[in-house]
Amino acid sequence: MSETTKKTGFEPGEHINLIDMTCQQVDSIYQHMLEKGNPDIMWMFDIQKAQWEEVRDAHKNGQKLVFFGGPVPVEIIRAFDCVPFFLDTVSTRIASMEDLCGRYIDETEKYAPTSMCGIDKAQLGCAILNEYGVKADAFVHATVPCDSARIAYPIIERLLDCPTFTLDCPFHHDDRGYRYLARQMDAFVKFMEDLTGYKWDAERYEKFKAIMEESNKAYAALIKIAELRKKKPCVLPGRMLVLNEIIAPLAGTEAVTAMLETQLEMGNMLADMGMTATRCPEERYRVCLMQNMLWSNTGIMDWMEKTYGAITVMDGFGYQDGIIFDDLNDWEKVKRQTAEMMLLTPMIHGATGPTEYWLKVIDQMYEDFGVNVSIFMGHVGCKHTWASGKIVTDYIQEKFGIPTLYVDVDAIDPRYKSNDELRAQIGEYMESVVGAENFRKDK
Repeated sequence: MSETTKKTGFEPGEHINLIDMTCQQVDSIYQHMLEKGNPDIMWMFDIQKAQWEEVRDAHKNGQKLVFFGGPVPVEIIRAFDCVPFFLDTVSTRIASMEDLCGRYIDETEKYAPTSMCGIDKAQLGCAILNEYGVKADAFVHATVPCDSARIAYPIIERLLDCPTFTLDCPFHHDDRGYRYLARQMDAFVKFMEDLTGYKWDAERYEKFKAIMEESNKAYAALIKIAELRKKKPCVLPGRMLVLNEIIAPLAGTEAVTAMLETQLEMGNMLADMGMTATRCPEERYRVCLMQNMLWSNTGIMDWMEKTYGAITVMDGFGYQDGIIFDDLNDWEKVKRQTAEMMLLTPMIHGATGPTEYWLKVIDQMYEDFGVNVSIFMGHVGCKHTWASGKIVTDYIQEKFGIPTLYVDVDAIDPRYKSNDELRAQIGEYMESVVGAENFRKDK
């Protein structure tokens, strides 16, 4: 069993309230960190409490709860006083909990192909067992990123038995595609009006603008954080890339803006002091993890930092250009920029259209972040990205002269590959191909 695996403590056959259980776990960690008396890092735990407790308490606070999947304009949902709940955060949250994650994946595999992505299998299994512990007032989803999602979401629709809205995302991310997606925003607003009874009037639009201004602040901080990660040495550890994914459901909230601005402040302070990532006393290598983040074992980045001085400066999931909305009074322009933002969302930007889009993202990451170690962390559920993998890795070899390590993993199911197997595979590449000597002996 992987050392990253966590036990949840439930008994076989026991019915689970997943949201309550998650809130209890997060609060327990939060209280533990408070007792340790280190206020400088509490911002990393404040945001997790805010995320899960908002979902748990939505109905208690008189708000409707909107489940969503894929790139969805959460700011519009919030403008109607609803709480958006990103289903992918369930899968990524429990990915290191072998018994719980396995419970939901195994349940789904009774009815669906094993080849379905683990992200979708975990959230679908939870729906089949009716263990979210909260009731959806609506379900909103896009038609991306992949075939697995397009199979899972319609099934989840039937299980949730609530009003549903689907955003049809185009294959090509060009002017025609943006206009096609932008035209759907009015229908989405009408859906939210019907759901809540509120009208998209001047007062509601002012509320929306305030939320968008907050969202702009968060994305501006995220862009500056990306700029900061370009510094040599990199002052922020790879693990921060995982935390920053929380912007997807929390965009438009003061909580996520505070988290990102605090992280930026901390990074700038470390840069001014000439320090590097906390787990890496000396930066030797700058790593890009292509494809999906390894949520089932995020500790592998800490191990690479300590063992080889190899900092994950960017990953293919976390990288994003970012859109700052520059004229919130112009609804037509806002709709267009919303469409662009949706298609620039991590994973969507490089994995839902022609391979050229992925090559563009690779070009920007490897050039801008000074990458010299390339790892294709290939999630078994992402068949579409495996199909482009050879094109992408050949491009990296030809343009940047960097040989890429292929690692087949299940980003969600920790049973697929043990921690020891993963370390052995990466270690052999680092030592035999990259030529790295062990950085520390206590690996």
